[in-house]
Amino acid sequence: MIFVTFHGGGSGKNNIRAYASGKGASTKPLSTKVLHAGKVPLSELRGMALAGPLLYVANGSKRTSNVLTFKGSGTSYKLQATLISDSLASIDHPFAMAFHKSGHCFVSNQDTNVVAILDVDKGGETAKGGAISSYLMGLKLTGTFLDSTFVASKNGTLPNVPVTPNLKSGQGGLTADFSGSGTTLKVQNSVRDVAVAHGFLFVVDEPGNCVRIYHRKSGKYCGKSGGGPLVSPTHLLVRDKTLMVCAGKEIWSSPLPKSKSKKPKLKFKLVATVTAGTISGIAFDSEDPPNSYVAIRTGTPQILMGDANLQNLKPWITKLPDSPEFLMFVPD
Repeated sequence: MIFVTFHGGGSGKNNIRAYASGKGASTKPLSTKVLHAGKVPLSELRGMALAGPLLYVANGSKRTSNVLTFKGSGTSYKLQATLISDSLASIDHPFAMAFHKSGHCFVSNQDTNVVAILDVDKGGETAKGGAISSYLMGLKLTGTFLDSTFVASKNGTLPNVPVTPNLKSGQGGLTADFSGSGTTLKVQNSVRDVAVAHGFLFVVDEPGNCVRIYHRKSGKYCGKSGGGPLVSPTHLLVRDKTLMVCAGKEIWSSPLPKSKSKKPKLKFKLVATVTAGTISGIAFDSEDPPNSYVAIRTGTPQILMGDANLQNLKPWITKLPDSPEFLMFVPD
């Protein structure tokens, strides 16, 4: 199956839809309401992660910023707990999360423009804020970082966020763009997706047009992506030994750096281009060979299907009720 989150909000769809995957499968949704949250409001759902019977979802609206834990199977998941809420100052408008077997979870947050680190409990249902990265603390900058900051904003003065230290070039700070002015000033573009692999944390800096690399344990900044020019990158996918990133109408791929590499590098090469609109999430199913799925969030919201190499992309689901954000393959 393919799970889909949508732009959501007041006029959008604020739940996960499930579709049968594979060639020849019906494009009628298996479920339009995968999540059952009771009275807990869902809005502007973004990143998803599945660990056994637990499904984690970034609930990213302005009114309810949290990451929720659901338990279930198939196309039905019931709310179990709040993994983390915006009572932790670094959590605000979460976009995506990445889990590691060490028990840590990394959450990117659009309005604070930081990646927070969480210590997940043994049951996996809840978490608490982890320690600020030793790398950031070692910089000995004037001021205080938001609790549990693992990757910080380069600009420490953001609207409606406590002031934090400014980072210099080369210190790994995330870029932010703004819109409006005065009381209407807001963060327009900032951190997006995150992924963990081979001992490193990969973070999409959308306004910086790059993917930044950090040591998973210390948070040490290891540099940014090279290769082809990324323009407004947003979503990541780790597949086999590669890292894929969506940027506008393009999908780029780079070999993952080797574990314990002292100078990790990402060198992206263009692997696919679409004409339908701007790409958001991507996914692959488990068929042999696998099919690829590409979400188009602008123009006519739709999902394309292609081959294992992201070629021969053609419309798959064209009658979507809202702009798709993240895609995730879930075994039946």
